[in-house]
Amino acid sequence: MKILTFLFIICFCISCSTSNTSEIIDNNLTNGLACFTTDISISKADNIVIADAINPITWEGSYNDDSVTISFTRPVSADGETETKAFIFNKTTDCLTKNRAYKFYNGENVDVSAVTAMDLSELYIKEWVNNEKLSGLLVYTDPHNKITYSRKFYVEFTLDDFQAEFTNFTIFEACIGANLPIEIDMNSDEITDFKLTYDQEDDIGNTPKFKKYTIKLETTSEDKNKILSPIKNQEPYLIVHEPPFSSENKIHYPSGVKNALDIFYEYEAPYQNFNYFLDNSLTYGSTLNNNKEDYFIISMALNNLTYYGWIRFNLKTSNCNVEVLDTYLNANANEHVSVN
Repeated sequence: MKILTFLFIICFCISCSTSNTSEIIDNNLTNGLACFTTDISISKADNIVIADAINPITWEGSYNDDSVTISFTRPVSADGETETKAFIFNKTTDCLTKNRAYKFYNGENVDVSAVTAMDLSELYIKEWVNNEKLSGLLVYTDPHNKITYSRKFYVEFTLDDFQAEFTNFTIFEACIGANLPIEIDMNSDEITDFKLTYDQEDDIGNTPKFKKYTIKLETTSEDKNKILSPIKNQEPYLIVHEPPFSSENKIHYPSGVKNALDIFYEYEAPYQNFNYFLDNSLTYGSTLNNNKEDYFIISMALNNLTYYGWIRFNLKTSNCNVEVLDTYLNANANEHVSVN
């Protein structure tokens, strides 16, 4: 009887030990704590990337069901441009793995924004508590200066940091391209005189690759049909006019003309969320988005005589809207036109 009691106690202890061990492992897997890959010392202070008494640069983070993103953003000029370096990790059963990294330059209203892929060569996890905390060290190479950096990181997450994956990308063809070109027959002779159209340029040297679409007005005859700009002594020579205006003191410039109404950048996967219309001071963003009507002033050479006219159009790229609203060609040669 004593022997049986002793064996029962041993079996009970083993059973309890096995059960406790199993619970600990399950907890680790559930909380995502089973992926320590570095012994390096990392603390909450490593949330600061660049120290500053007034505006320190800190790590920020977001997550969804499949991935985690950490990033930091620093200003690069007094005009509002910023540079963000972001690192994306895949969620696995009990840890995180490398997905990709990129550098985003936000030009605001003074320059062209751009995204460039970075090489994320190494990732070491110190602590990963699912959707709550992440710390570790990463090694990456800046694509522009080619310098390799190693940075510690420490990020705490809240429920507000959940960001569902964005898939409602703006695609040029679906937004604007399907409505272009718009052919314009100024004198109703069934011959196209001007076209509201676009140019496409494929940039395969950048990573990620992108397509650049430039929306503009073109003439079908450089010798006869001209787009007029205000006479001045320096470029760029503008071709979009708002009332009041007249065709007097306007001239055709063969070069230096600001002919891009707007420019669209369309990136290859998985960077489509950076697709955007330039829509700023480098094109006609402020002009096209105000409440005034927009015109082109044109001239046409017919039977060795010059006729003036205008094209009224609407382009709101934010609403995917482009249309020619009205046209007018003066029936009297050499007589200027005006809109008040």
